[in-house]
Amino acid sequence: MKTMLRFVPVLALGALVACGGATAPGPATTRPEAADAQARAQAALKDFGDRLRTELREAMTRNGAPAAVDFCHVQAPRIAEQVMAEHGVRLGRVAVPGRNRNPGNVAEGWLQELAVSFQAAVDTGGAPEAQMAVIREDVPAGVELRLARGIRVEAACLMCHGDNIAPEIAARIAEHYPQDRATGFSEGDLRGLIWAEVPATTETTP
Repeated sequence: MKTMLRFVPVLALGALVACGGATAPGPATTRPEAADAQARAQAALKDFGDRLRTELREAMTRNGAPAAVDFCHVQAPRIAEQVMAEHGVRLGRVAVPGRNRNPGNVAEGWLQELAVSFQAAVDTGGAPEAQMAVIREDVPAGVELRLARGIRVEAACLMCHGDNIAPEIAARIAEHYPQDRATGFSEGDLRGLIWAEVPATTETTP
């Protein structure tokens, strides 16, 4: 796999992009016709992050902090499906190896390789949010581009992923994720990766 790493200012997804629901990468149902593949991937990830952040804040305002766990378990996958369909990409989130909350967010294959690479860069002083990979070569048939970048653990993440989790939140985590391995993080850690995969354009004859 030939991977082009770029260290650039990332789009502002915010800490809430790391909430731990599964994002099933089903096939896209629509696709813009003329957008550059990388721009499409970046736009989809930004849209995903913006919607997560907005709707999660609304859920917590209505129902309190424990609602964050319920939201990530139920609503985050729904938002992912909507964004994939609207942007014509596949996308999702994975945890750093061994630190997943949802079993569906375990990094495998190319994402596992990137997670290890990103973690090594962070361990030597790199910023999690600055880790970005754009992959255009050695991708599977039917794929034009893969893009992934790191997710930083922000202060807000520690409510559900830190060392001192409120009992009512811990109980909700245990209910939804009995095999949770995603606590004990500190602010500034690498939480995982958010990724998008753009399908190749198929030329058709009129």
